[in-house]
This record gives sequence, C-alpha cells and structure tokens, in this order.
Amino acid sequence: MVSLALTAIYLLFQEPIISMFGARVNEETFRLSKEYFFWITLGIPFYMFGQAMNPVIRSDGNQNYAMGMLLVGAAFNIIFDPICIYVLKWGMMGAAIATIGGQILTAVMATVYLPRMKATPLSKSCFSFQWKVLKRVLTLGVSDFFSQFSIVLSMAATINMAVKYGALDPIFSQAEYAQIPTAIAGIVSKFFQIVIQVSVGMAAGCTPIVGYNYGAKRNDRVVGVMRRLMTAEFVLGLVATLVFLIFPYQLMLIFGSESEGVYYTEFAVWFIRGQLCLLPLACVDKGSFIFLQALGKPKEASILSVAHEFIFNVGFALLLPMIWGLYALPFFMPLSDAFVFIGVVFVLARVVREMRESMQTDVDSSETERFVPSSEPALTDRIITIGRSYGSGGRSVGRLLAEKLNIPYYDAALLEETAKHSGLSQKYLAGMDEKPVSSTMLYQYGFNFNHDSFLENQARQAQQEVVAMVAAKGPCVIVGRRADQVLKDSTNLVRIFITGSKESRVQRISERDHLTEKESAAKLERIDRERAAYYNLYAESHWGEAETYDLCIETDRLGIEGAVDVILTVVKAMEQA
Repeated sequence: MVSLALTAIYLLFQEPIISMFGARVNEETFRLSKEYFFWITLGIPFYMFGQAMNPVIRSDGNQNYAMGMLLVGAAFNIIFDPICIYVLKWGMMGAAIATIGGQILTAVMATVYLPRMKATPLSKSCFSFQWKVLKRVLTLGVSDFFSQFSIVLSMAATINMAVKYGALDPIFSQAEYAQIPTAIAGIVSKFFQIVIQVSVGMAAGCTPIVGYNYGAKRNDRVVGVMRRLMTAEFVLGLVATLVFLIFPYQLMLIFGSESEGVYYTEFAVWFIRGQLCLLPLACVDKGSFIFLQALGKPKEASILSVAHEFIFNVGFALLLPMIWGLYALPFFMPLSDAFVFIGVVFVLARVVREMRESMQTDVDSSETERFVPSSEPALTDRIITIGRSYGSGGRSVGRLLAEKLNIPYYDAALLEETAKHSGLSQKYLAGMDEKPVSSTMLYQYGFNFNHDSFLENQARQAQQEVVAMVAAKGPCVIVGRRADQVLKDSTNLVRIFITGSKESRVQRISERDHLTEKESAAKLERIDRERAAYYNLYAESHWGEAETYDLCIETDRLGIEGAVDVILTVVKAMEQA
C-alpha cells in the first residue's frame, strides 16, 4: 500500500522531486534525470516488497536464502546494465530497466518463499490489520525511517548548495564546468555510503547478540558487545579516513577521468578530503543508532539520527557556504559527526549506567518457591510429576503432597536452578516459562535468530538437565516443566494430571487474582493454550490426555486435600505392586 502511494506521488510530482536534487543544472542533465526517474519509479512496489520481506525471511531462520535474494537481484542488475544500455541501445532507460529487473527477481524469490515459512505459516488472519502489532512495528521502525528520510533531505541540501554556490564561483559558473560541483558531491556521497554500509553491517551483525542478551538480562554481555562494536566502528572509520586522505586522486578516477580537466580533479580532491576526514566519528554514530534500536530504545536512536542528518547535516550544508562559499560545503559532514558524537557518548554512558544498576537487582528471590522437608525419613521413594490445567489448584496439590510425603517440592524454584545452570536470567526464564517458543522470543525473532537452533535449545536443554539433576537426588514432587517427559525412562516415576471444570477454574482465578469472570476466562484459555503448545512441542504424547498419565484428577468434587489423599493411595499401591 505504501509503495503504491509513493509510486503515484513520484509520478505526479516528478519534476519538483528531481529538481530538488539539482537535476536542473543543465538541460541535458534534466532530460536524462526525468527519463531514469520515470522508469525507476515503476519498480518501487517490487523494491519495497523485496526489501521488506528480506528481514522476515531472515527471522524465519533462513539467512542464506535472504542473502541469496539480494545477491541474485544485484547480479541481474550488473549483468543486464551493459546489455540494456549498449546492446539494446536503451541508454538511461536501459539502466533503470536493468535495476527494476533485479528488483522484480528479488520480489519473486520472496513470494516463492513466504508460503513455505517455518515459524509463521500464512493464513488469512496474517493479512488483517492489528493496531497493537502495527504500533509496536512503527515504534521500532520510526528511527530508521527518520534516519533514511533525513539522509535524503541532507543530500538534497548538499546538491542544491553545490548548484547555487557553484553558479557564483568564477570557474564553475562557466557552462562547461557547471556540472562539476554536483557531480563531485554525488560521487563523494557514494564513497561515504560504502563505508557507512560496512558500518551498518557490523552493527546489524551484533543486533542478534545484543537483543538476545538484553532479553536474557545478561547486561554484562551487552556492555561487552557495545565496547567491541564501538571500537571496531572507530577502527573502520580510521582506516577509511586514511585511505581517502592519502589516495583521493586515485579514488576520484573510479567515477571520472583525467579528461575531465584540472578543475574537476582539484575540486574532487578537496571535497573528498574535506567531507570524509572524520569518518571514525561517523561510523561510531551510525553504529550507536543501530545498537540503541537493538536495545528497544527507538526514541533515543531517532533523536540522535534526526539530529545528525537533519538538524546538523542540513543546517551546516546550508550555513557554511553562505559564510565561506562553495569550498566550505564539504565540511558540513565532519562538523555534524562531531556534534552528534558528543550526544552519542552521553546517551551510551547513561545506557551503560542503567544496565549496570539493573545487573545488581536482576534476580528477585520472591519469584522462587520451594519446600524443604524435615529431617524425618521420606515416606516414598517415588518421583511424582504433576501437570495441571490453569486454575485447577495443581500447585497447591503438589505442595501439600510434598509436605505429607516429606519430600522436596519443586516449582518456580527450578527457574533459579536453571538460571544458574544456563547463565540465563531468572527473570527472563520466568517470562518464557511453560510457553511455546513462538510466543516468547521477541528479541530472538526481532533480531534474526533461528528459533530452532539457539535460544530455544539453550533454555530447553538447561531446564531438562536441571529436572534430571533434582530427580537424581531422590524422591520429590515436580510441578509442570514437562518433567514427566524428561523423566519418562525413570522406573519410579508417578505421572499425575490435575484439572477441573472451566467454571470452577474461572471462579478460583477470579478470587485469587481479583479479576472479572471474563478476564479470568480469557487468561485461562491463553495459559492453557501456551502450556499445551509448550508440552506438545517436543513430547511424544499430548498434554492433558488421559493416556499420557498414570492418574488424572478433577478437583471440583475432591478439593485439594481430597486430591492429595487419592494420590497418596495410588503411590502406596504402586509401591506395593
């Protein structure tokens, strides 16, 4: 929808848009710009679709296919550019058509993949607008939007200043040299984009690590990644700056030639050295914007990005030539980089301070619950696992059962052990406890992790090992956590499932959590659905089905104590059998 709207706007306002970017420097430039602009506009829907689907496919765990889409499209463009331009003699139109062809190919590959997605099978509901989801997407994406839009405005300001003050220059006011300032400004912007895209790639490569560890409350690791990323960004910028300062003439020849004349060469060398002299700060700034997005801080990222591209870049691009003329224009970028760098240091320092403070209060001991048996002998040698539907009183049954048998009781306390065993935060594990992966991996999906190979496996494996360890210590009661499946090969296992009618469970939830019946019913359905999905994801049997367990009890008639008495009778009978 957005791409179609943009296509219509570009076609309707073609001349004002290309004029904004200096196309009216002379008649020939204006004609060629219009020709290219018209054809390239027709490819906007294909381009936007392919670019939008690329991160979706990466999030589905198929990074190779996502990368292949882009490479195939780029290869098509490179191969068919000379064919369309020279062989078919389509000129500027041919260059645009070759580009559109690559975009169409990328879009087609995305369309072919979507029906085969693993994490999110497409259904009709996937295409309905949900304001809560859209609001979250817009919040996370707004900084990128402002960043890209501000870059466009900055480029427009630079080109127009080059045109305006080039016309006042004794040399470039001559017709044969009039196009040189705008051409050089465009060329240097390409050099800058090459370096910045490497910077963006480095930062984007860190976002899965940042997002995962931030979501897992491992702020120490997040701080470590930030330091390494900023160091790498600074080194990248430093190396690039040295190359541009030492070899400006050789780099200029990539886009031009010695036949352009001495004025072209002199201005190109001046512009390259002036605009690209502080790339270390530019790379750190750009990496910081992306790093802040990975932390879920779009507000800070947006403010810094807009300040960099719009306030400072556009402001200095307009101001400097007014004071010192055309040759002051290239210095708008290093000045902008320096001013924003001060803000970046301040924001990152505050973020690091907040994360360090959070590390000190990360684990809340009130979230754990355990029963410590007395020194008296245990009354059973059995390991009893209890599955339960939400609101049925399964935890109360388990705790009372453990007390009567004088054996350890494990419920939320397993989260503490799992946190120690895996290195994950206890709070984070509590957030994903007994829930299916697809409903809990916000950071994992949002930052392009393969959900079946990283975070899920780490947390699931850690919990399985902890369940096995506590069971190896001796008889105990374990509530939830798919313990009956983890311990299915144990010979002394008793598998219990506690449930109740929906009405009684809704009433219990309402009284306990102070909710309305409607709210309680919705919560019951959601949590039961999550528990079933979590259990069934890797189990050979099904959650809540009678054949999965040794005993199923409904607490409506028996109550908590009656259910415990029945279990005690069954456990005693199994021991005597």
